[in-house]
Amino acid sequence: MTERPADDLAALLAGAATLTRSGNRTAAIATLLCAIDLAPDDRTAHRRLAAAYAVAGDRDGARREYDRFVARLEARGSFDAASVERAYATVVLAPPSRLAIAAPARRLTADQAIALRRVGVAAFAIAATLAAMFAAGSQIFASGGPL
Repeated sequence: MTERPADDLAALLAGAATLTRSGNRTAAIATLLCAIDLAPDDRTAHRRLAAAYAVAGDRDGARREYDRFVARLEARGSFDAASVERAYATVVLAPPSRLAIAAPARRLTADQAIALRRVGVAAFAIAATLAAMFAAGSQIFASGGPL
């Protein structure tokens, strides 16, 4: 017996990915909106929707999606997760580097730029996770509880 909502969410995310690859961004965005209606707390669905907006050229829509998800996390009291998502959005939605414009001979390919951005996002997520872990550890240490 499988969990139906999880199967439905996986199908919607896979369908949106297929639509994106085929260039049908409008349908991909609509599919991702359905995924968020089904699973409003799913980080992957929110991130993919924001990315779909950004790829479609709607950077304001991407920013609104991240802001909406961060507000939802904060309303639930998940402040560490909200902080990570806010930082993730800052990195992902950062404008192109002026360095790449100033030095066209060293310009990255699209794949290299995406890979570099993903490395930056991963490094930032790791740093934010470590900071949250140290903060939690210091609270436990200060309270005299067991680590």
